[in-house]
Amino acid sequence: MRILITDEMSLSTVFSSFDRSFLYSFSFVPTVITARQLAAVTPSHHTVAIQEGKTSIDFEAKYDVVHINFKTALAPRAYEVADAFRKKGKRVVLSGYHPSALPDEAAQHADSVIVGDAVTLWPVVVQDLEDGTLQPVYTSTDTRDTLILPSTHLIKLKGLQLTNSIEATRGCPHKCDFCQDANIRDGSVFRTRSLDDVIQEIASLQQKIFFFTDFSLTIDLVYTKELFRRMRPLKKRFICGGNVDVLGEDEELLRLSHEAGCIEWISGFETFSQESLNGAHKQSNIVDDYARAVKKIHKYRMAVFGTFVLGFDEDTPDIFQMMQTHIGRLGIDAVNFALLTPYPGTPLFARLEKEKRILTKDWSKYNRKNVVFAPKNMTKTELEDGFRSITRSFSSLPSMGYRTMRSLSLGLYPFMATFAGNLGQYMKT
Repeated sequence: MRILITDEMSLSTVFSSFDRSFLYSFSFVPTVITARQLAAVTPSHHTVAIQEGKTSIDFEAKYDVVHINFKTALAPRAYEVADAFRKKGKRVVLSGYHPSALPDEAAQHADSVIVGDAVTLWPVVVQDLEDGTLQPVYTSTDTRDTLILPSTHLIKLKGLQLTNSIEATRGCPHKCDFCQDANIRDGSVFRTRSLDDVIQEIASLQQKIFFFTDFSLTIDLVYTKELFRRMRPLKKRFICGGNVDVLGEDEELLRLSHEAGCIEWISGFETFSQESLNGAHKQSNIVDDYARAVKKIHKYRMAVFGTFVLGFDEDTPDIFQMMQTHIGRLGIDAVNFALLTPYPGTPLFARLEKEKRILTKDWSKYNRKNVVFAPKNMTKTELEDGFRSITRSFSSLPSMGYRTMRSLSLGLYPFMATFAGNLGQYMKT
């Protein structure tokens, strides 16, 4: 069979022109790893193409099957693409966070829907397609603590690949009530890949710099520390994510990550309101420990990329100035702001829908840049205006330039990561 697997970028009208024309055109940011994993687990006697964001979709191409994996904000476009292919007689399989949350909705636009881990189920779906026994729904029931994933470095993509990506672990047991990742089916089941497989894949990468796409590398510290120890001889540079509470406590982890080649930690600080964190079931974050975490990461000459969320029920109109002040004091190197978004399938969505506070189910608005629910302690306009204001402030050239130049003290690679992170945020405003 001739199979097309879509990269999220190929669907998107959400990503900015900067993403399309620079970051992804030159693959400074690697292609979404799920598409490459799906291609890698497809039996080799099939012909597989990955539809990347840098090229337009060819609806006239002679494919037998089209697999579209997508998140909520891309649902309208994904359905549009799926319907267009089905009208031309192609069989369409949908997977990802949104189809897993709303399989009945997705089924209206597909021949089959995968609920949960698509990479695990995809070989089964392909075999059923061959046998003519395709099922309308496939549901993941993977509760193993081990993760078996294919190496994706042999999947060839067009253009210059400046970076790459690796997945060593999957799942997050914390289940914050706004997190779509952990609340998807099997999303809270934490699994680890064989260290031998991970090291072999990293060693095979042609690129010097890569990203760990894991939700967090601070969940299983025994595993992660051994991973970092074994990475030292590889002389790579990488960016990864971790929980701020662990990063502020475990200096051995920071030392090992630095020695392994880590240049930047990405961490969800979320907010400076402990009440908001507790309400969102992210009690692991302790606001009073934020400064210590940033200081210790910097001590080991790594940059900090902090992500923050605006719109919690405890937030009032003064949250924007308060957040701006606190972030400035912390000395975070790159910052991303997002509006609280109640994704379907999350406890947050269920609660707000019960409270009749969901303002729209136009899924294209669920991109963390639009207010899609009624805030509790400010108006919708106040939240929108405050979000735009703080985003513009931190993405201004003086602010971006100051943080970037300050990161020079951390070394060349952390400086490069900080520059790229700040530039990306600047171009998206």
